[in-house]
Amino acid sequence: MKRALVATGIAALLLLTGCTSTTTAETVTVTPGAEGTYSDGGTTVEVQPTEAPATPVEVSATPPANREATSVLTGIQLAMSSYGLNVNAEQIKTASDYACDQLANGATQDSIVALTGDIPEQANLDLVQLAADEYCPVR
Repeated sequence: MKRALVATGIAALLLLTGCTSTTTAETVTVTPGAEGTYSDGGTTVEVQPTEAPATPVEVSATPPANREATSVLTGIQLAMSSYGLNVNAEQIKTASDYACDQLANGATQDSIVALTGDIPEQANLDLVQLAADEYCPVR
């Protein structure tokens, strides 16, 4: 009986002193796509960024004006390696310069032989085509 009396006394004391437990709902408004820490009243929410969904990439057919000749020459060198040719950077530059000079003098692309030796004919045609389209405008 004493225990029940003590428990009732403690409950009454808590009520009289204002010690009660209540649950309140708080609303924190976060803009979609935002990240960071937000708080409203006593509630703090940390919002982590989410990965953006993949979107299509717009590509222009016109080469950018800031292309460098060295990057174009590297592309031509890689194209030649697809034929199994081991052509160094200086050889690619010389052959591409030759192709550009011949084109500037009025030669047709199919008449220019910029690479000689034991190479596939298509490799020479590709080098001249790539030089004409990509290298000559930026050299």
